[in-house]
Amino acid sequence: MGFLHSSIRAQVLSFLVVANAASTWGASSLISCLQSAGINTVSPNTSGFTQDALAFNRRFEYTPAAIVFPQSAQDVAAAVKCAAASNGTVPVAARSGGHSYGAFGLGGQDGALVVDLSQMKNIVVNSDETATFQTGNRLGDVALALFNNGGRALAHGTCPYVGSGGHAGCGGFGLASRMWGLVLDQVESAEVVLADGSIVQASASTNSDLFWAIRGASPSFGIVTEYKVKTHAAPASNIIFSYSYSVNPATATKIFTAFQTFSQSSAPPELGLQASIGQSGQKNVISITLTGVYYGSTSAFNKVIAPLLSAVGVSPQSKSVKTYAWVPSLVELGGINTLNTSLSGDSHDTFFAKSLMVHEDALLTTTAIRGFFDYIGNQGASTDTSWFVLADLFGGKGSKVRAVSNDDTAYSQRKGLYNFQMYASSSNSQPPFPADGLDFVNNMLTSITSKMPSNWSFGAYACYTDPTLTPAQWKSQYYGDNYSRLVSIHSKYNPSSLFRYPQSIGS
Repeated sequence: MGFLHSSIRAQVLSFLVVANAASTWGASSLISCLQSAGINTVSPNTSGFTQDALAFNRRFEYTPAAIVFPQSAQDVAAAVKCAAASNGTVPVAARSGGHSYGAFGLGGQDGALVVDLSQMKNIVVNSDETATFQTGNRLGDVALALFNNGGRALAHGTCPYVGSGGHAGCGGFGLASRMWGLVLDQVESAEVVLADGSIVQASASTNSDLFWAIRGASPSFGIVTEYKVKTHAAPASNIIFSYSYSVNPATATKIFTAFQTFSQSSAPPELGLQASIGQSGQKNVISITLTGVYYGSTSAFNKVIAPLLSAVGVSPQSKSVKTYAWVPSLVELGGINTLNTSLSGDSHDTFFAKSLMVHEDALLTTTAIRGFFDYIGNQGASTDTSWFVLADLFGGKGSKVRAVSNDDTAYSQRKGLYNFQMYASSSNSQPPFPADGLDFVNNMLTSITSKMPSNWSFGAYACYTDPTLTPAQWKSQYYGDNYSRLVSIHSKYNPSSLFRYPQSIGS
């Protein structure tokens, strides 16, 4: 299903020849080409277009030239060829789950051809304990399929609705990543549709340069339609824990310093750990929770967590330590009571977020940590946004994320110890976004960076797209020293920048 019959292929080729001979290429030409290819196409004058074109982050509104819903890699290739016939006027963007923080799945601009992969949902667990899945699958559905076919598992994010394609393409961090690696570290090969419409395989032995690039920067190089990944035996014991504190900025600084020190020196790879910071509703009262998952026994967990709790030196206002089987643990972390995304509708938000990756060799000073808590203790109590901050442990002792060299994949933040996600929404998750929201989050970040040395090196997690970064900032913070190599590979596989968006390689 979805494969182009030879007669349809001939029609498409004929249409492309005529279109290329024309002096202009209009929207009607694109739509006609897509329809001739037999691909389900939604255009701006089609019923349902407005709903299909909604961004997950309602802070953005873009109008695509068209949205297509292919059912195979061949359909994707035909759609790419139609856009390529526009001689550069129609950029192409893949949408896997649509959760891009900057709406880059809609192209991050008006006039893009959006290739929505939601109809491509094959998942196969192989006898060699690998799995192949098409990138229209969302994380919850992948997790269910893996476990239901042999008790297998993968390290990935907690939100069931996040698309597998985008998640793997930019990194793919989850609480089990310190034990198993990022999603892109678990990829063994990929099927990719290139800018010329060809369908190729990418692996360590085939198109190895492309394979390197798509593991960290895939949207700039092609549309990944299928991944083959190595899987893992799902742990039998998954301990979800939380220790919650309501304290002043000085005590919050002590707690976070203990989190930072423990993360660098003592946290084993079986521990997924984060510091979660939220609104207390009171000035100079900080709500901070040390939470995460330990993949092992209760007795082992108690020994692992004891040094952290001792270093904190403050009794929590509340705590919870519960043991779950694998799938129930993912359901608990996902927060929607199911992993099956067909059972409930996807949500949306209106928000702005920033990322700050703290490197293992450049930890935050006590002054910087205190500056951060002073800021959120003050401005965080008066802002009209709904906000939270998560500091997720990526690296540390024995982490599989850190075990990979910085230049082994396009993902360049291997020396990152932990990553801040600073996130503020409108109070009801609906537009408009509060006028002071951007400044509030930007100043949250600078409350840290302004207290660090002027040459302090830090990164950002590319999955938490920040469209406000300048080109110099996102190239450095996302890709670091790998950016020049990415540009070189880009010139080979996407020379006309058909796959482009505001922060694409080469832009």
